[in-house]
Amino acid sequence: MRRRISILFLIITLTFTSQAFAMTGRDVMDKAKDIINDGDSMHALMGMDLIDDDGEVQARKIEVWGITYNQSKDLSKVVMEFRTPASIKGTRFLQVENDGRDDDKWIYLPSLGRVRRISSSEGSKSFVGSDFTYDDMSSREVDEDNHKILREEKLGDYDCYVVESIPKNSEDAQYAKRISWVTKEHFVPVRVEMYSKKTGDLQKLLTVKHNIKKIDGIWTVFDALMKDMESGHSTKLYIIRGKSGAPYIEYNKKISPVRFTKRFLKTGR
Repeated sequence: MRRRISILFLIITLTFTSQAFAMTGRDVMDKAKDIINDGDSMHALMGMDLIDDDGEVQARKIEVWGITYNQSKDLSKVVMEFRTPASIKGTRFLQVENDGRDDDKWIYLPSLGRVRRISSSEGSKSFVGSDFTYDDMSSREVDEDNHKILREEKLGDYDCYVVESIPKNSEDAQYAKRISWVTKEHFVPVRVEMYSKKTGDLQKLLTVKHNIKKIDGIWTVFDALMKDMESGHSTKLYIIRGKSGAPYIEYNKKISPVRFTKRFLKTGR
């Protein structure tokens, strides 16, 4: 299941070294896509902190469920439900990944009392007031961009490929280009720079905390921060830890398909 919070892959160092000089930018991004695997299902309790440029934090709690509904084409469905605070409680979001076309997205806002489809023209709008847009929440196919390795360098704990990705069709892309630092060990993008189509300047920066570990045998990312470089505002997404200190995330548990419907969005059951 191609999501942005976890990844499964560990390559033997000797094998990787023998292939390193043959890698292209396309190869790196293919691996970054192909190795992502949340199992058949995922369930997690997550925090979303909205952080203004003065450091003030608005904390939110979200429950997330995901399933792979088409194994042969690796297509997923994800639903998110906001638990707190009261001002956003009961807001639900459903995203269905499609083969060969844009993801379908719907949102339920308690204040409106109805389920609303998110159109493709709304892709650049903020996702529930965060620094992530609806397009940021979507998957992006490797074929949509041209990829080039700029260099190899160490970033924090990880040796990385630095890959530039430029859209083949700029009209269908949110950003002019992206530059990704992809780990050689896991093929996880731990830093992604997104450049503005209007100015060409760095618009947003996504960073992943360097604490990637396995949960139930699956490589899992626990913290990610998206920063808007123009406003100074940022959004932190992270897996909440319980009283025991263990992160609240589980894989390959049975989840009713009813949860991934517009009816569930409206009723919560």
